[in-house]
Amino acid sequence: MPIEQSAGGTMITGESIKHYRLLTLIQGLKSEIRGMRLTSKGRTCYSIIKSEYGLKGNKEKVLVQIQEIMNKIKEEYK
Repeated sequence: MPIEQSAGGTMITGESIKHYRLLTLIQGLKSEIRGMRLTSKGRTCYSIIKSEYGLKGNKEKVLVQIQEIMNKIKEEYK
């Protein structure tokens, strides 16, 4: 079970951790496109996505590509 709920709260487990991290990176990339950063000292979401998924292009093109990857992942869960 990917999401477990208990009296202490909600816990994401298993392969879902990677998927929720990807969702966070996508939201961060959207923020970066609008001119905001999630961190001031760490790597940008844009650079993390490009290096981990081997994508190329500007921020907008990378966003389209990573959303396609996320859609494929969502299809696997249906």
